[in-house]
Amino acid sequence: MKSRELLRKLRRLGGTINPERGKGGHVRVERGEQSTYVPTGSGDMKRGTVLGILKDLGLTPDDLR
Repeated sequence: MKSRELLRKLRRLGGTINPERGKGGHVRVERGEQSTYVPTGSGDMKRGTVLGILKDLGLTPDDLR
């Protein structure tokens, strides 16, 4: 999954993207009290990276469907 696709889905699930809080090729995503950083590169993210981001935000892979 590419980061643009993930960020779009996270927005639909109530995530707020804050590019000013990230460094380099990352943006901060906040969802309620939880937050994490998402890389913004153009390539596909590894499955473990996506799962870690979802875990940090209190989501499951089924939530993205």
